[in-house]
Amino acid sequence: MAQRKAWLDYLKFIAMFLVVVYHTPPRYDNAHEAALFNMGAPVFFFAAGYLFSIAGQKDFVSFLFHRAKQILVPYTTFFIIFYALWLVVGRRMAGPEELEIDTLLPLWQFIKGTPDVVLGPFWFLAALFTMQLIYYPISRYLRGHWPLIISVLLSLSLFIMPDVPAFRYWNLDKALLYMPIYAVGNCCRPLVDRFQFSAARPSLLWLLLAVLGLGFLIVAPLWIDRRYVDVPYVLAPMAVILVLPLYTSVCKWLEQHCGTSGIAQTVAITGITYLALQNYLIGIIKMLIARIAGPSTFDDNLLLKVAIAVAVMMILYPLALFVEHYMPFLLGKPFKTKSNKP
Repeated sequence: MAQRKAWLDYLKFIAMFLVVVYHTPPRYDNAHEAALFNMGAPVFFFAAGYLFSIAGQKDFVSFLFHRAKQILVPYTTFFIIFYALWLVVGRRMAGPEELEIDTLLPLWQFIKGTPDVVLGPFWFLAALFTMQLIYYPISRYLRGHWPLIISVLLSLSLFIMPDVPAFRYWNLDKALLYMPIYAVGNCCRPLVDRFQFSAARPSLLWLLLAVLGLGFLIVAPLWIDRRYVDVPYVLAPMAVILVLPLYTSVCKWLEQHCGTSGIAQTVAITGITYLALQNYLIGIIKMLIARIAGPSTFDDNLLLKVAIAVAVMMILYPLALFVEHYMPFLLGKPFKTKSNKP
């Protein structure tokens, strides 16, 4: 078994925290929210690409079953649980707008791979599954940086791709959009391994690239003409790629100076559970605060936004561990025994 990389755990931990912050009220203007989102969820595609390997997968069918077990099983089990809860209590708790939603709509969204009503954050799993099915044959039959080049071209094709519902099934559009980030993690693995936050010149260069990338994510939605609304959307992954060297090197700095973190490792391992539960916990905390202090408490309260996100990360920690150890079948994993513990 390959040695676990602590910097990758730090990277996933930071990305998960940013995902939780993004989903936590109050919500800010589109430009800042876009930057926050792109520093969270898309980074997981980079991590997945870094870990991607066709070794041990003798053909596409074996790869399909392998990925289905790791992605479609938790996608299905968590949906069944939360769909049942939504039907019984969730709709009434959310308010009158939720009661107007057709009871079969979440089921139809689940089948289409766009689970917005019941399990919105799982768009990531649907997109990742689609992305990997597309990327597998590309990486199997093309060598060098060709998978990265093809991935960039597929992403840029969204500029000319017709806006039809079929491209949104199983988040095909998002899979193509973020495939370059996935391909960078996979094709540039030797380069990523050499990233270090130590030498002055590389660090200064990575800082400059990060500023350019974040600058685009923040400014582009504001100044690009609305007639070209797809420009910041399609080019956002390219901007994220500019930030990845600094992002990765900071995580390696944490590994070098802090060593292995059990907390970061646990969050990295239980990421799917965090993804499934965080929106519901945020909603519960939001309702409690609104009842005690009033809805206006959230108005432009950045400190409260961060505090709620920290609380969610802490509360979910034991819950995620519980699922990992006592309900691993929800994640498509076997029960751990002495013989199969790492």
